[in-house]
Formats: sequence, structure tokens, C-alpha cells
Amino acid sequence: MKTITIVLLSGSLLLTGCKSLEPFVQIAAQQMSQQNLAPSQADSSSAIKQALGKGVSTAIASLGRDGGFSLSAFKIPLPEQVQSTADTARKLGLNKYVDEFELSMNQAAEKAVPVAADVFKGAIAQMSMQDVVGILTGGDNAATDYFKRTSGAVLESKFKPIVTDATAKVGVTSYYKQLGDKVQKYGQFLGVSAPAAVDLDGYITQRSTDALFSKIGDEEKLIRANPVQRTTELLQKVFGYYSKAKPAA
Repeated sequence: MKTITIVLLSGSLLLTGCKSLEPFVQIAAQQMSQQNLAPSQADSSSAIKQALGKGVSTAIASLGRDGGFSLSAFKIPLPEQVQSTADTARKLGLNKYVDEFELSMNQAAEKAVPVAADVFKGAIAQMSMQDVVGILTGGDNAATDYFKRTSGAVLESKFKPIVTDATAKVGVTSYYKQLGDKVQKYGQFLGVSAPAAVDLDGYITQRSTDALFSKIGDEEKLIRANPVQRTTELLQKVFGYYSKAKPAA
């Protein structure tokens, strides 16, 4: 008899415990259901803008500082038209002038990069829902491709005057002239020709914008591939959903 009573009491307590847990079970079920639902258009749009803003900020902070170009994988090399002059200069022991010219180009790019922030902000602000969906369901560089398509020409047009100003302040042209003069002076008996005419501002502008797009692309890949890089709840929700929903290649 005692055994039966204990069993009945245990069952009663178990049922009571289950009922007390019902609200928690319902909440957990609701959360699981929400996780399987596609994010709203508003959430998707906000997440993409957050991700793009994060990528742009990181790219500009990385490149637009001392050494951002000159001491990184994005170091701007000498233009091809200048290479023969530089090779001759090094043979003549004029390494200093080659190095100073190359460094001045990279410093000009570092000073110009921050202006890109406003251009990219404009591109982010004008995104359509179609753009958002295309980026979320696209490849690893879909967002970067969007920037190139909508901002490439605008960026270069706004970038070049800044580069021109930066090259003047840093002395890029004067360093190039100095390099050419030294090579001609010491190499005149070697039949060295005058340095080639080069649009240095255009060259630095192109290399700088290429570096920005490449850096933004790197950041985009990190956000898509690595959950740790999704630094807000919204990024985790939206990119987490689309990373699972995307079919395997």
C-alpha cells in the first residue's frame, strides 16, 4: 500500500513539474520556430547595411593609416613604365631615390583613402531590396561586386583629386623627377633614355581603389564564412539563416 501511495505521489509531482515547465517549453519551441523562419525584409536590409558598413570601416582603417599600403600586402609597386628607369638607378647605386619615390606613392594613397567613406555610405544608403536579396543569396563577393557596380566610377572621380592633392603634398612628382634627373646625370654615358611620362595620379588612384575593393571583399568573406565575425545579433540571425539556406556548391 505504501508503495502504491509513493508511486501516485511521485506521478502527481511529475505532472505538476511538467505543468510548471510549460511556459519555458513554449518559449523554446517558439524560438526554434523563429530560427527556421526567413528574416524579414527589414532585418535583411539592416543586416546587409551593417555588414557593408563594417567591411568599409575595417578596410579604410586598415589602408588609410601610416604603413597601410607601404607595409602591407597592398603595397603599390612602381609603374611598369618606370621599372627600367628604377633598375638602371639601382645599378648606379641610386637605391635611395627609387625607394623614396615608391614610398611617396604609397603615402599618397594612405592619405587619400579616408575620402572613400562618404562614397560607400552613399552606395549603402541607396540600396534596393533587390540589391539586398542579390547580395544575401549571391557569391562570397556579391557585396563587393555591388560596390564596384554602383560606386566604382564615382569613387575614382572623387578619389583622383584627393590623390592629386596628396601626391603634391607628399612630393610624388618631385621624387620621380629627382629620380629621373639622377639617372640621366649618372647614366648619360650608358645611353640611358629619359624616364617615361606617367600619369602617376591616375596610377595611384587605380591601385588604391583596387586595394579598397579587395580589402572589403576579404571582410565580406569573413562575415559569410565565420560566425565569430558576425558581431551583432542581427548579423548572426540573417547571415546564419542564409548560410544554412544556401545550397552546397
